[in-house]
Parts: sequence; C-alpha cells; structure tokens
Amino acid sequence: MIDYIPQLIIYVFIAAITPGPNNTIAFYTSYNFGIKNSLHIPIAATIGVSLIQLLCCIGLGSILLKFPIIQSILKVFGCIYLIYLAYKISKFKISKNQQNVKKINFFECFLFQFMNPKLYVFASTTSVIFTNYSYNFLLETFAIVSIMGGMTIIAISIWIFLGNFLLKLFNNDVQRKIINYTLSLFLLATAIWIFTG
Repeated sequence: MIDYIPQLIIYVFIAAITPGPNNTIAFYTSYNFGIKNSLHIPIAATIGVSLIQLLCCIGLGSILLKFPIIQSILKVFGCIYLIYLAYKISKFKISKNQQNVKKINFFECFLFQFMNPKLYVFASTTSVIFTNYSYNFLLETFAIVSIMGGMTIIAISIWIFLGNFLLKLFNNDVQRKIINYTLSLFLLATAIWIFTG
C-alpha cells in the first residue's frame, strides 16, 4: 500500500482550494449564473487537470524543466488569457435574458488548463515529490492522478457553492459590480504573479 496518500491528499487539497484562476472562474460563473449553469466548470477543469497530472507523471514535467522556453511561452499565453478573463468579468452586466450572456463554456475551461502555467509547475512538483519508485509506477501514477482530480472537483465545487451563497446575499447591481471587479483583480493579480514568478 502507498503510505504517503494522506500527505498527498492534504498537499493537493491545500493547493486546489486556494484562490486561483479555476476557483475564480467557478465563483464568478456561479455568482452570476447560478449553480446549474456552473456545473460544467469543475468537470472540465478536473478532466484537464487530471490529464496534465498524468502527462507530468509520465515525463512532461522533466521536459518542462529541461526546456524552460516552453514554460515561458505557456506563461505568456496563460497571462494573456487571464487578463482577457479579468476584462470580461469586469465588464459583465446583468441581462434580463441570461441566454444572451456569454458564459465560460466547458471547452474553454478545459482548454484553459493547458495554458495555466501554475498548473504545470504544481503538477510537475507533485509528480516529483510523490513518486517513490519503490512502489509500482502505474499504481502511483493512478493514485496521484486520481487524488489530483478528486481534490480539484471538490475544491472548485466549494467555490461554486460559495458563489451561489453570495448570490443570495448580494444581488443588486452595485454589489455585483463590486464582487465582479474584485474577481477581476484576483485574476489580474494571478496573471502578474505567474508572469513575474
């Protein structure tokens, strides 16, 4: 039996629950469109995160460390996308017809995972720290990827429920603007942190 599972769960959960692009997007979507219109976010993010973790476990992390230019390119694209999202969130207006409002869809959320340099760094370090070659490699990889996926869906779901809870408390236009501007600032701060980190 793999003896580091509890430490892995704690490590991944702490990273997954802290504010970041996925959690901000989930909170924004839930706050502005409700839980029902946000359920695709944790699913898309979990699939993307799990796939990247799998790739890092089987060697992508080593490639990223060997060729830092790839990470630099990811940083630029990831930061540009975060700035774009921050702009879109800050300009969001309540519409009588929510069908006409552009929401972040499943495919966009899934694709974002591949432009998220923070995720590559985290997935690479997770695979390096928690791969103990005295165990079966496939079993370890399965455990790491499963825990990464499980903690991602739990953490993002918590942010969705938090966004929906605040929707019930703060639902006038001024309050929504303040919360959306705050979320935009979080995304901009994340972009700056990623670009300078």
